Amino acid sequence: MELWPVPSRSISTSMLVSFVARDSFDFLTQRTLRYRRDVGDTLVDLDGDDVASRVLVEQYGHPFVQGDILFREGEPATHAFLLHSGRVRLLKRVRMVERSLSILRAGDLFGEGALMEGATRQSTAIALADGIVLSLDRPALRNIIERFPAVSERVLTQLVKRLRDAEDQIEVLMLRDTQSKVVSALLKMARGKDGAAELTMSPVDLSSRVGLDVDTVKRAVQRLRDQQYLRIVGERVEIPDVDALRRLYSLLGSKEELRGERKEA
Repeated sequence: MELWPVPSRSISTSMLVSFVARDSFDFLTQRTLRYRRDVGDTLVDLDGDDVASRVLVEQYGHPFVQGDILFREGEPATHAFLLHSGRVRLLKRVRMVERSLSILRAGDLFGEGALMEGATRQSTAIALADGIVLSLDRPALRNIIERFPAVSERVLTQLVKRLRDAEDQIEVLMLRDTQSKVVSALLKMARGKDGAAELTMSPVDLSSRVGLDVDTVKRAVQRLRDQQYLRIVGERVEIPDVDALRRLYSLLGSKEELRGERKEA
């Protein structure tokens, strides 16, 4: 399997939710309801508005090249970042080993813990490709929300998605069986889909969702491939039959219950 990383949830996510809810969530919601626009492959692709794009990049943009370190874990944090173009990897040191948390793409918000006073970086950000990032303190973020509804909608959507992902992750982490965790995470990502489903993710994405190391996740996915529940095509995970995967999850749950009953007996 090639690279298949989803912003993983961190303490900084909940801190930003508190900040937005307190200072600008109502305003942000009103703006996005009044002005619904789509944001394309770059953050500031505002319905082809080149002038708006240039304004944002000129005011807040900072170019970077592959290999640049945007910030390091433990450093004081003063600015959040919106990725305009390029790709960035987030790393976190766990027991003296750096683990990949996620790979960010255009439109992703990261380093948002900086919007709280006295915050420090919870991870290290390294550029995987040349690009541009918008560096934002609190006033700058509010200014963008007021002036560019399409960007505000993207930020609001990300916050809602992160809260849902956090709830899903808690539920998955409560499972004890490795295969159950992986299958449950896949089903949650394929939520609302019947028949076949296609997911774009990396082994790091999946490992961050289930709380397992990448090698363990790869072995679990390989078993599902061998049983023909999954197909891997490039960076995509294809589920030929979502209902069949749901039935497998139910079966795994029944086995887990039986194990629990035997232990109690």
